[in-house]
Amino acid sequence: MTGLLRCIVLLTATGAVWAGDWSDPVTATARDGTALVTCRARLANQYLVVEVTPAEGWHVYAMDNESRAREALAGKTSLGVEENTELSVSGGLEQVGDWFQSVPQDFSQPELRWFSYGFGKTAVFASRVRRTDGPSAKVAVRAQACDSTTCMLVEAELELPLDDPEREGFTTEGLVRVSGS
Repeated sequence: MTGLLRCIVLLTATGAVWAGDWSDPVTATARDGTALVTCRARLANQYLVVEVTPAEGWHVYAMDNESRAREALAGKTSLGVEENTELSVSGGLEQVGDWFQSVPQDFSQPELRWFSYGFGKTAVFASRVRRTDGPSAKVAVRAQACDSTTCMLVEAELELPLDDPEREGFTTEGLVRVSGS
């Protein structure tokens, strides 16, 4: 990958959202205003569900990208490995289960010993949570967004009020357990 550029973008979503509904979407942009990713979150069936949608022409990496790359390399050295997507929860929620994610695409270029796995379209991440003290929770998303020439570090923070009953109808069917979670 040429022209590696790292830019940290930190955004906070606040406002009236209900625990059973999606939070207001937060779009992380580069300094020039280019959209990189949009994130949103909700509670359903005791799961925190987070969607990360890369902008057209961009992609992000799996939560277990590094371990998948190490496995594919089988001890060989690599030209580099992209950073995992990381999610954390604080405030009125506590994570009590493993993370699950959409099935990642294989972006690897084995001839270059470059192995990476991620998402060019909307990715769903989910973990079982329990409510603790507090009227709201914070959901932090940290990801590396890349296009064909540039990578940028994206950090987004969502505020999720917890004053409404949870929505039903969510399962982890179709998602895969994140290795090492």
